[in-house]
Amino acid sequence: MTPVRVHLTSTIQQDGQSERFDFAEKGTFVELNGKYYLRYIEHQGNQATPVQFRLDDQVHLHRAGDVQTRLNFDSMAPTDTRYRTDYGIIRLMVKTARLDKKIDPAIPAGRMIVEYTLSTKEQIVGTYYLQLQFTV
Repeated sequence: MTPVRVHLTSTIQQDGQSERFDFAEKGTFVELNGKYYLRYIEHQGNQATPVQFRLDDQVHLHRAGDVQTRLNFDSMAPTDTRYRTDYGIIRLMVKTARLDKKIDPAIPAGRMIVEYTLSTKEQIVGTYYLQLQFTV
C-alpha cells in the first residue's frame, strides 16, 4: 500500500444545469491479486465518503456514502447498476462514451478521464465527466 495524492474533477450535467466539483485528497494505491486499487476519502462539507477505483481493463467505481454507488465503466458496452435511494432501488444503465487511462504502478502514478451517461428506461438522468490524477 503506497500513499498517494489524488485530484479529482467531476462535472455533472442534469436537467440543463451543470455542477463542477474539485477534490484534492490523500489516498492509497495498492495491488491485490493482479488488480490495482486507488482508495481515498472524499470530503465535501461535513461528509466523508470512502471512494475506491479498481483499475483494470474496465474501471470500477465504488462510493460508500449515504448512498451506495457502484459504477462499471466499459467503453465497449453499456453496463447495468443499481442505485439505492431512500425511495427504493433504481436500475441504471451506464454508457461510457470515453475511457482514457494511463497508469504506472511502479511509481505509482496515473491519470484517467471518463465521460459517461446514466439513464433509466431510455431516459438520460445525467451526463458526467471525471478527470482523475494521482501520484506519490
